[in-house]
Amino acid sequence: MRISKTTLPDSSLLKQAGQRIDYQDGFSTIITATPPVTIEQTGNAFFSYSPRWVNGMMTVRDKLVGLFGLKTTGNGPRQITITPGAQAGVFKIMDKTEQELIIGQDDKHLDFRVSLLLQQQTPAAQQLTCTTVVYYHNIWGRIYFIFVKPFHRLIVPAMLKNIQQHLHG
Repeated sequence: MRISKTTLPDSSLLKQAGQRIDYQDGFSTIITATPPVTIEQTGNAFFSYSPRWVNGMMTVRDKLVGLFGLKTTGNGPRQITITPGAQAGVFKIMDKTEQELIIGQDDKHLDFRVSLLLQQQTPAAQQLTCTTVVYYHNIWGRIYFIFVKPFHRLIVPAMLKNIQQHLHG
């Protein structure tokens, strides 16, 4: 179960938005399943199957950033209806197509978006690409992300691995 670094796919809604991007990274993996998985299944796997250590790190993060009035993950449901406007912890469903789910949040210091994009490779294999983009609003966004970035680069591949294991047919 290989996770690879990648760039923002041209077909992503994030790329098509044409906004300024201050930070971006991407990781991809192959999901084999017959029938192919849906974007709703992928989204629910994202919200439901975080590694324990990621949940622990998010708890610590929430305690720290809550002191500064920033948004926290809360205790929202893990299984959600994947529709634009729905909220799951710190993530809001921003947009959805048959192949892509855009989640994110807008805050005082920065906005972020995460794309979960499914692309059919063969009848039984799909490439899942998880791309994160960040837009800084001010110096506090840059400072905040200096501390978040090293953890983010560990968390996203671990999340993809768990999604892949859960959805693997």
